[in-house]
Amino acid sequence: MTLTLVPTLIILFFSFATGFFAVLSYIEKPVWPLMFDAASNTVIDSDARLIHAELKRIIELAPPTMMTVVGSGTICILLQAWLQDFSRNSLVVLTFFVIFQGYILTQLFSRIEAVKQTSSDGSISVVRTGLGELAAIHHIGLATVAGLTLLELMLFAV
Repeated sequence: MTLTLVPTLIILFFSFATGFFAVLSYIEKPVWPLMFDAASNTVIDSDARLIHAELKRIIELAPPTMMTVVGSGTICILLQAWLQDFSRNSLVVLTFFVIFQGYILTQLFSRIEAVKQTSSDGSISVVRTGLGELAAIHHIGLATVAGLTLLELMLFAV
């Protein structure tokens, strides 16, 4: 029972996270060009300010929610490796997660703070830079949780 429950929980937690990051990505879609060039003339300043303000509202709720979800998923990934005596498949999932999540954690909090501490009506170059950097890390997060969900499905779905 435990051998099927844990992969199911991992898939559940990271599917939720995938949905969450997909919604964030959709909200950020008008400012995607800022991920590559903060001065992109394809993004209207008023759109950048509006999306920046929306993300500032989300910032109060999203990080604690996602820390709970991803933290629970992390415990399940570690439990899965231990229950399976660190089998090849469980180590593949664990390694994938540690590498990508490790990078995300080195970047995420400073990028959240950059948006949180900047007024949406402030310097447009600062708004655009912070917004582009946060959108980029959100996309890396989306790729990570979606990739982990698919990896778990491929390796452990019965």
